[in-house]
Amino acid sequence: MNYLQHFDSEKIIEACVAGAGDFGRGILRQAGQMKGLSVRIAVDVNAESAARALQLSGVPDDKIMVCHDESQVNEAWKKGFFIASGSLELVTHLPFDIVVESTGIPDVGARHAELAIQAGKHVGIATKETESVVGPYLTRLAERQGRLFTPLDGDQPSLLIGLVTWAQTLGFEVVAAGKSSEYDFIWDEQDGAVWCNGQRYPAPDLKNLWALAEDQEAATVSARSESLSEIPQISVPDLCEMTNVANATGLIPDRPDFHAMVLRTHEVPTLLDHQEFGGVLQGSGRLEVFNCLRRPDEVSFAGGVFVVLRCEDQETWELLRGKGHVLSRSGNSAMVYLPRHLLGLEAPISMLDVVLKGLPSGGGSAVKPHVDLIARATQDFASGQTLEMKGHHRHIEGLRPEVHAAAPLSASSPVPFYLLPGAEIVRPVAAGQPITLADISLPDSHMLRLRRAQDAMFFKDAAPTTQSPHKETQSTQHL
Repeated sequence: MNYLQHFDSEKIIEACVAGAGDFGRGILRQAGQMKGLSVRIAVDVNAESAARALQLSGVPDDKIMVCHDESQVNEAWKKGFFIASGSLELVTHLPFDIVVESTGIPDVGARHAELAIQAGKHVGIATKETESVVGPYLTRLAERQGRLFTPLDGDQPSLLIGLVTWAQTLGFEVVAAGKSSEYDFIWDEQDGAVWCNGQRYPAPDLKNLWALAEDQEAATVSARSESLSEIPQISVPDLCEMTNVANATGLIPDRPDFHAMVLRTHEVPTLLDHQEFGGVLQGSGRLEVFNCLRRPDEVSFAGGVFVVLRCEDQETWELLRGKGHVLSRSGNSAMVYLPRHLLGLEAPISMLDVVLKGLPSGGGSAVKPHVDLIARATQDFASGQTLEMKGHHRHIEGLRPEVHAAAPLSASSPVPFYLLPGAEIVRPVAAGQPITLADISLPDSHMLRLRRAQDAMFFKDAAPTTQSPHKETQSTQHL
């Protein structure tokens, strides 16, 4: 595709970034280098923080106006200043086209997205946690307003959806699709250790497991994963992103906790193929995550995306193998991949597509709640304990993520993972059990209200639910 021709327009897209962290700052920085995108509005936890993000993105101090009320916002817009605000509500009346929601805070993301859509704005969602719980609802809400709610390039869901639909357009059978984990497993052979995310892990057995023995591929990989078991091999964000891809494409995981194998790049199509061809999968159309094992001098795959395709034309694919493309040992499958994601630096491509072309980077009207990201206890929980979301990876201690078929909220159904922060355990939960609505008292939240609306929209036979059997809540109005 020739992007200059694709986006050939005199229109300048006006945008607002809500959540000026790493992703949002990337957009602010890149917009300053583009002719067709203007991002003059930054919203963060407070106006001063938003102003700091603008400064770090190269905006001169004398071009920034810190705004605490609507009159200041209006004055700043009229005079052509960059606006720094602590409230999205203060700026939604301005004549911009799209809000990028990148706070990373699930409930704030839900509130911002609904507010923006109701104000007639498109929404580009980088807060994947929100999308995993109420993405289908917000997609439909936007459609009914003549707007789009979409993931953005720069994050793996959008890039993977693009790669999957590229393959489907060409008529390939998609055997598997997915991403590598965020941090490579880097083997220092001399030290006998693996480095991951700046930490050293002893790996004395890895030398014997570095290469896959013929006809022992799955067993070797299993032993490799066990040898490196001190390193986390699956994370909540990984499965959150795959949840969003599943709901956009209809692809599903091979098993709820994913295989999450430790693989070298060239091994991926060998292991992520049907069992009859030497892989581990039970069928095609599977979503998966793997951990990239490499030497320090080998190219990184950290956070990249891939599809494994069936090789129908053996002669052509053997020709491509000779050119260095990645085929399985059996020759029955091949991997096509993008070993990168550039966060906010490439998100403007999706923003231009939304406003100029009316095209989402996600599933659009095909988005449905096929699956939910849920939580299984890895420890015993006693009544009265509170579940707290922590850290950059938005994890909750004592809970393991899994992806299961979507279901409406009910006493017996597992609760979507990102409805759980702040929930109180109301009856003991044993290690190994999923967290259900009967086990907890959920805090009232914007996202809970939207989730109920989503359940009513997509599960027509679902009975109305209360927050849990232990706490009544106000019913929500739905579309």
